[in-house]
Amino acid sequence: MATKRNDGGGDHAILAAADAAAVASRDAEAVARSAADATVSARDAVSAAGNVASSAKQATASVVAAAAKAAAEAAVRAATAVRAEAATRALEVAASAVTALETIAASLPGDVDVDGARRVAALVAAAVAADVIAQTKLTDDAAARVAEAVALAADVVALAAIAAASVVERAVGTAEMAAYDVAGLSEATELASDIAVESTARVAAMTLSQVASLRRAPMVAELQRALDCAELRLHFQPMYSMATGAVVGVEALLRWQHPTRGLLYPAEFLDVAEGPHLVTPIGDWVLDAAVNQAVAWQQTLGERSPVMWVNISCHQLGGHHVAGRVQELVSALGLAPSLLGIEVTERQLARRVDDVAADLLELRELGAALAVDDFGTGFASLDYLRRFTFDEIKIDRSFVSGIQDRTSTAVTVSIIALARSLDLVVVAEGIETQAQFDRLRTLGSAIGQGYLLQRPAPAEIIDDVLRYPKPRSVLSNLDGLPR
Repeated sequence: MATKRNDGGGDHAILAAADAAAVASRDAEAVARSAADATVSARDAVSAAGNVASSAKQATASVVAAAAKAAAEAAVRAATAVRAEAATRALEVAASAVTALETIAASLPGDVDVDGARRVAALVAAAVAADVIAQTKLTDDAAARVAEAVALAADVVALAAIAAASVVERAVGTAEMAAYDVAGLSEATELASDIAVESTARVAAMTLSQVASLRRAPMVAELQRALDCAELRLHFQPMYSMATGAVVGVEALLRWQHPTRGLLYPAEFLDVAEGPHLVTPIGDWVLDAAVNQAVAWQQTLGERSPVMWVNISCHQLGGHHVAGRVQELVSALGLAPSLLGIEVTERQLARRVDDVAADLLELRELGAALAVDDFGTGFASLDYLRRFTFDEIKIDRSFVSGIQDRTSTAVTVSIIALARSLDLVVVAEGIETQAQFDRLRTLGSAIGQGYLLQRPAPAEIIDDVLRYPKPRSVLSNLDGLPR
């Protein structure tokens, strides 16, 4: 079945869907970037939470010192109640107690030992009380009150230490919980981003599929009608020997003579034609029409008849269908099997090699020639060339169009060298300039095909090309070749 994509138009609905898919993909990328930013922010938050906890622990000693100072001031106020004659000395002793307690509190570590703080404070209280009794000969009542005041101060310091430690513990716990929450939020955001990207891709694919389905629905019915009402056509493009200029083959290319839209090229209906319900009947029509034309040229041209090359979709291969059809046609119409060639694209061959193997081998046994189309796109392996004994390799037109650049030249040289080692003929298709023709001939391509040599045309035009050939041994220019 002739299904070339290189010479057709486009479809606005598909382009619009593709644009929508592209926008959706960009939105997904924006979501992913936002998620990445959120992840960085989350990590910064975790680090900040840790710093908060560390700062809180370091602040414990300062909190306890402030509490100790307040407690000592309370002791001073209690000491003023002591009888008047002991007031002055009691104030001095209380001041010493304040200094001692501040020193102790300031030296406390972040991890406060409450019992140790109490014991130290009690010792200070006892020392202060002894000093008051020894130096001022205070009464027992005065000494008791001062001791009580200092003990109260020690209790306040201890309580302050406990409170400070509790505050720090809660702060640390809160900071750690916040850090975990933020980290969890970051992971959730990353997961959500991944899901968003995947979902967007699925939505884009579904959108394209739906648009294609909407586009196909009326087109399928029209194409079925075209098949029933004889609206399908074949155009033919000659293939020239690059050494002599002789036409050595023609490729059958499908066209649709639409009643209102005019002549349509494969790119405008190819996807529909490749559908499961149309591919076989249209493929059969192409094969029948091509073989009938090959028979007509065989009858008029005899030995100068070119090989008729027909593109077959891998959807048509399998189940002995194509091989059986070819056998029926060549037997019924009397076509020499050697004048029929079957082209399979490298991409299709790689995808369904096991399914198509039997048919390709049967076609080879019938005597039909086999070619790998669009070779060089990287899908097939060398094993396919050995396994199916192909006759020709058609270099992908992307390498032909870029033959002047270094990479395309290197690939083309490699393909030609490979073909020669396997005794295969190299065909360069899509030749559009004299420079391309000259370069490919120099590199060793045996056959050329393209707009430079001859555009695809109906059989009656190609008939003149075949009847009145203008071969030449050296094609330094193409003025003598028909266009």
